[in-house]
Amino acid sequence: MDSWRNRAFNKVLFRIMRQRLANCHSTEEMRSLILSIDNYGPFISAPKGMEVTPTKFADVDCDWVDMPTSSGNKIILYFHGGGFCFHSPRIHNAFLARLAGATNSRGLMVNYRLAPENPYPAAPDDCYAVYRALLVKGYLPQNIFFAGDSAGGNLVLTTMLRLREAKLPMPAGALMMSPVSDMAVTGESAFLKSKDDPFFDLGTLLLMRNNYIGLQNPCIPDISPYYADHHDLPPVFITAGTEELLMDDAIHLAERMGEAGNDVTVHIVKGVPHVYPLFYQLNEAREAIKLMTAFVAEKFKQAKAVDTKRAS
Repeated sequence: MDSWRNRAFNKVLFRIMRQRLANCHSTEEMRSLILSIDNYGPFISAPKGMEVTPTKFADVDCDWVDMPTSSGNKIILYFHGGGFCFHSPRIHNAFLARLAGATNSRGLMVNYRLAPENPYPAAPDDCYAVYRALLVKGYLPQNIFFAGDSAGGNLVLTTMLRLREAKLPMPAGALMMSPVSDMAVTGESAFLKSKDDPFFDLGTLLLMRNNYIGLQNPCIPDISPYYADHHDLPPVFITAGTEELLMDDAIHLAERMGEAGNDVTVHIVKGVPHVYPLFYQLNEAREAIKLMTAFVAEKFKQAKAVDTKRAS
C-alpha cells in the first residue's frame, strides 16, 4: 500500500512538474523548468560525503560520483533520464551516490549528447563508446553494472543489445527504472494514466520523443528496445510505479525479456510516480534502493564466480 508521504509527494510533483511541463512548448522551456526543479531544495537530499569529479571517456563528458565506501574495482555505469533532452545532475548524482555507496562501487555518470541538437543515434553512440573505453582501459566487465532511469533505461538496454551484436563482454547486470522501451507508445497505461501521472502528460512525452527520433521509425529496435530480440542478455532488475504513463513499458519489456530466457526481476510499486527511486524522501524509494543493492551484490558475486570458473 502506498504511503501518505508518497500521496502528498505526488500532489506536489503534479503541481511543480506536470502542470508546468504541460505549458512548455519548446525544449528550452523544458530545460529551464528542469533546471529550476533540480535546484529545488525539497527534491534534493544529497548524501554526506558525496564527491563528483568531471572526467572523459571516449571524448564523452562523464562524472565520477564517489562515496567514502566506494571501491575502485567496481563501477555503476549510469545513463541518466530526461527524455533524451535534458539532465538534472543534482538529483541524478544524489541517487547514484547512494547506490554506489550501498554497493561499495564507484558511480560513473555518462553525460551523453542531448536532443534535439544531437538527435538519435548520438545518445546510444556515446553510452556504447564509454563502456568500450572502460574495457580498453582495463576495467573488467564482471565489475561493471549498468543503471538508468527513464530514457536512461532505454540506453541501458540498447547498449547491451549493441554489445551482444558486437560480441563484446557484457556487464554483470543492469538496473532499469521506469524505462522508455516502446517509442511507438502502444502500452495502455500511456492513455489510461494520462490524467493521473503526476510527472508528465502524453503531450510532453511525445514532444521529447519527437525531439530525439525526428522522422525515424519508432519501432526500430535501437530506438525502441522492446522490439528487439532479447536473447542472451545479463540479469536485469526493472521497476516502475502504477501511476505512470510508462508502467506498461516496464511490464511488457520484463515479460518479453523473461520469455527470451533472461534472468529478470520486475518490481511494480503501487502509487509511486515516474522514476520514484530518485526521490529519497519516499519510503518506497529507500526500499527500492535496498532491493537494487541486494540485486547488484548478488549479480556481482555470480559474475565473479563465472569468471573464476572460466579462468580455472
